[in-house]
Amino acid sequence: MTGDDRPGAGVVWARVEEGFHVASARGVFLGYIDREADGSYLAYNGRSRLVGRFPGLVAGMAAVAQAHADATNAVPEIELRQVPDVFPGSVMQ
Repeated sequence: MTGDDRPGAGVVWARVEEGFHVASARGVFLGYIDREADGSYLAYNGRSRLVGRFPGLVAGMAAVAQAHADATNAVPEIELRQVPDVFPGSVMQ
């Protein structure tokens, strides 16, 4: 599989702030993940319904993607990439 034929192609994760990530695909909000004080992650679907608690961020991402796939009959795939800060410590406006 290549291009948009890959399962879950087009899913984008954005770190809104430390410990809070949101997912979208092709302009559709998929859900979000919130890190708790104990270091675990709570994952929510696109309707803010709890998907589960996870020990790691990637597991939470997979769960959000899977919840969306289950709701839409699509197969999820997660691709993680580090986006470098152009100006470390600055806030983009």
